[in-house]
Amino acid sequence: MNPILLIAGKEAGELLLGLRGLAWLLATTIVLSGFALLLVGDTELSLLDNAQVVYDMVGIVTALGALLALIVGVDTNAGERERGSLVPLLLTPVSRDGILLGKLGGVAVAWAVMYVLAGPYLWAVGSTGQNLAAGLLSLALLGTPVVLGFGFFGMGLGARLALARTGLLIGLIALLLAASPLLLGPSLRQSAIGRAFDAVNPFSAAVNAYDAVIIDSQPIAAQATKLAVTGVWLALALWFARTSFRRVAH
Repeated sequence: MNPILLIAGKEAGELLLGLRGLAWLLATTIVLSGFALLLVGDTELSLLDNAQVVYDMVGIVTALGALLALIVGVDTNAGERERGSLVPLLLTPVSRDGILLGKLGGVAVAWAVMYVLAGPYLWAVGSTGQNLAAGLLSLALLGTPVVLGFGFFGMGLGARLALARTGLLIGLIALLLAASPLLLGPSLRQSAIGRAFDAVNPFSAAVNAYDAVIIDSQPIAAQATKLAVTGVWLALALWFARTSFRRVAH
């Protein structure tokens, strides 16, 4: 069997079947359940436009996926080093690119599970509207490169830093900064600095595309520029992970 697939299968199994996997599945379910109940149960929030609710949920799912990918990515190198399992992994007859792809395979499987898990919640809050399908499609097309990019970014941090907690702290700060469009209203992002930040921030590109597709009912094809931004982010994160991992000594 292809060794890359073996690594990916091992990572996916640990994420989905181990205690760590049960923990993140439980945490994801709690967060999504709480957010859905808040939107449906609160008198004022329940009056939000259906498309707005779907938009909010899609943004939350993307943020949760990026957080999971970042944590797993950092653990790929720094965590393995702290547990003493990095050297045996590097001595296996698999290229470093193959190890990276195998490790990312676990993240991709976890993201796919989270996407499927989010489906019922999105349906629960948005089934009476017209843009639920568009929301799911935009989440797949724009959320995936954002999430996998943070996985690669975490791998690069874990390779360059000796301690997993240091890499995780830096990664969390970067993720919080990138995900700020979820917290800031459009009016606060209309300054010159805000527009420049939105132009290069992959999370902003995804969120703005969600807004255009879900709320404004624009076609996905019209979001080519935003798709390109998330694609560039994924490519840069992959480059960072590869160059960082190649510097790791046995």
